[in-house]
Amino acid sequence: MAGSSSHHIRNICVFGGSSPGKEIEFLESTNHLGQVLAERKIHLVYGGDSLGLMGVCVNSCIFRK
Repeated sequence: MAGSSSHHIRNICVFGGSSPGKEIEFLESTNHLGQVLAERKIHLVYGGDSLGLMGVCVNSCIFRK
């Protein structure tokens, strides 16, 4: 796109573990990611369930909207 420097992400695919893991930093980062996606109105594309880190991202994205 010549002359255009404005690119907007509309959708993003995230893959996260079905376990929350042992590190609190992973939960906090995943939660923050979901919040940022919601704030920027970026659609989250994900597979699987609402378990573990994936669930944290999904829930923080959904409930932030």
